[in-house]
Amino acid sequence: MTLTSVPPSSSDSAPMGVGAVPGPSGGLLAASRLLRADPLAGLTRLRRTYGPIVRISSRPVSAFLVADPAAIGDALVGSNRTYAKGAVRHWPGSRRTVVQPLSLLLGQGLLTSAGETHRRQRRLMQPLFHRQRIAGYGETFVDIAQETVDGWRDGQRLDIHAEMTEMTLAIVARTLFDVDLDSNVVDVVRTAIAENMVAARRVQLPGFETLERLPLPAARRRRAARDALDRVIHDLIAHRRTAGADGTDLLSLLLSARDADTGAGMDDMQVRDEALTILLAGHETTANALSWTFHLLGRHPEVAAQLHAELDTVLADRRPSVDDLARLPYTDAVFTESMRLYPPVWMMGRHLVEDRVVGGYQLPAGSTLLLSQWVVHHDEMWWPEPERFNPDRWIGDHRNPQRPRYAYFPFGGGPRQCIGNSFAQAEGVLCLATIARRWTFEPTEDVEIIPEPLVTLRPRNGLPMTIRSRA
Repeated sequence: MTLTSVPPSSSDSAPMGVGAVPGPSGGLLAASRLLRADPLAGLTRLRRTYGPIVRISSRPVSAFLVADPAAIGDALVGSNRTYAKGAVRHWPGSRRTVVQPLSLLLGQGLLTSAGETHRRQRRLMQPLFHRQRIAGYGETFVDIAQETVDGWRDGQRLDIHAEMTEMTLAIVARTLFDVDLDSNVVDVVRTAIAENMVAARRVQLPGFETLERLPLPAARRRRAARDALDRVIHDLIAHRRTAGADGTDLLSLLLSARDADTGAGMDDMQVRDEALTILLAGHETTANALSWTFHLLGRHPEVAAQLHAELDTVLADRRPSVDDLARLPYTDAVFTESMRLYPPVWMMGRHLVEDRVVGGYQLPAGSTLLLSQWVVHHDEMWWPEPERFNPDRWIGDHRNPQRPRYAYFPFGGGPRQCIGNSFAQAEGVLCLATIARRWTFEPTEDVEIIPEPLVTLRPRNGLPMTIRSRA
């Protein structure tokens, strides 16, 4: 792929067509190679070379990088029914299909469903994430974070990503299913995620569905893990229905949810899909966000010192609570700035249902749009010194009122914004406060820390760090 731009149209009075969108030569195969090799660096380079709207390919499908906050806002909020979830796939000899990488595991939950199904499910589930209900889970967040660090020893070397993954899995198991980390349910969930998350990104490749049905070892392991997951989830659903679904865990609340207009609830398959969606979104993304936060704190001791000063002043020797969230602005800013630099969801796919002007260009129906949090969050147009870890960006007078709303969108936006964004933010800040008031983190230099953009943004080689007690 060569970085040769297409000259723009000379007309300033009308939208420019696809041919005027700047972008590299080489077509879809060249673009696929670039995105497979290093999508974070590749997409960032495209934006810096060609601008905020970049033509990645024109045939057999039109695909564009959209890094303009106004155009992103239009896709997520302003005209969301003109856009649909997922990317369009069309390889030679195949028909056009819409790719949803997580549908293999999550079925038709909120992350993967579309149209009226999504709107209905959103209405049903919104009350589950009301602010007061989330506040009720705050003590669970702190309890499990405390249990996690109670087993740590001063000077110990730990894989912080592995620790945060187990901690957030314990939190979501307790809040969603009302089970403990050592239950068989959690073992099955852990295996299913490990077997299927890496493969989720391959769904877009031609022939993946056929390969997935063949008796190949990896495909058989993935199918077996999904089957085992289905069995335990359906067993939990049956048990809750028999017991009357009157608990405060999210699974019971899913079972008791009723449509305000029709009074109808969800069938077992829909409850299964939504439960797994909550599980994955509430576990995988928060684990990554906290892991990257401790990585950044370890490499920026001046930020860690300011964080500790706030925690010592506000909390002294006691545990944090939901009531402390408003009194911990710097702790919140640390977590927020971490998600700017290392957004747990690094890219979202949309496609156009009809022709649409996007960023001044007339794009055809069926076009795939790549909305990349990673690219926009590192754009120096909106973020001075974009690679600098600077939580002060989010504090008082340091905030930039001129910055567009969608220069920062770790949870998406509009009708498809992550329904659990308040849950995740509260969980992240309370866990950060619980851990950081007792421990500091030192980076190790013998392992290169590389962001790995799968469905979420993980550290490829784990995140080994040495922990030091503050006591």
